[in-house]
Amino acid sequence: MALLTVAVVLVAALGLLNLVLMLGVIRRLREHSDLLSDQQGQPPAVMLEVGSIPGDFVSSTLDGRVLARADLPPMTLVAFLSPSCEHCEEQLPVLVDRARAMPGGAEHVWIVVVGKGPETQPYAEQFAGLATVFVEPGTGALPLAFGVKGFPAFGLLDERGIVASTAFGIARLDLPVAR
Repeated sequence: MALLTVAVVLVAALGLLNLVLMLGVIRRLREHSDLLSDQQGQPPAVMLEVGSIPGDFVSSTLDGRVLARADLPPMTLVAFLSPSCEHCEEQLPVLVDRARAMPGGAEHVWIVVVGKGPETQPYAEQFAGLATVFVEPGTGALPLAFGVKGFPAFGLLDERGIVASTAFGIARLDLPVAR
């Protein structure tokens, strides 16, 4: 009989320990759910915040022109891509379509290929004629001026050169359409 009493007490103690641990797990899950729901309302920052002005920069285009922030035309689509980025590859067909439809043509589309390896030059050349193309290292003037935090990064500058919208996916930008 004493052995049965010890067994019942042991099972009850294990049940109480399990209950306490489960309550702790449930409390932690609620905290995590609250944190996740707070973050889902805000899109991730890919570059400067909307309403910001890009920093000063001077950079050379693929065709050798030297451009600065003062040379940014009004209503410019800016894209930061990396040859080693899988998601960048997925965005290319939509980027090409949007670039062709952009009012003002290639002068109003700036594509910055970010990287140092031998694959950056051929990757950048596919955009020649479609956009004003730059090749920059990750610490280059353009990625720093636009505060790029990840790839791909797309932005639209308004007629005053202020960031009007940003996104990881180009389809999320409200781009003007050529008439």
